[in-house]
Amino acid sequence: MIVQIAVYVIVMLSWSFYKTRYYFNKKQPKEAVIYSCLMGVCAILGSLVIAHIHVPSSTVLARLMFEHFGKIILQQ
Repeated sequence: MIVQIAVYVIVMLSWSFYKTRYYFNKKQPKEAVIYSCLMGVCAILGSLVIAHIHVPSSTVLARLMFEHFGKIILQQ
């Protein structure tokens, strides 16, 4: 499993480095930074999924925010 994670991270980093240089060469530094950050998050989450670690859903925050409003609407 460690080899799979290592290969995954190496492939993600190399692809991210290639695309980031592409964006910098095209004079798009904002896009390069955003792309690098998103790929970093994807590399971390992908590594956790490969390691079979439970990752909470990204909708938990939205559910917590709107659950109260839904209960108020249903009570009326």
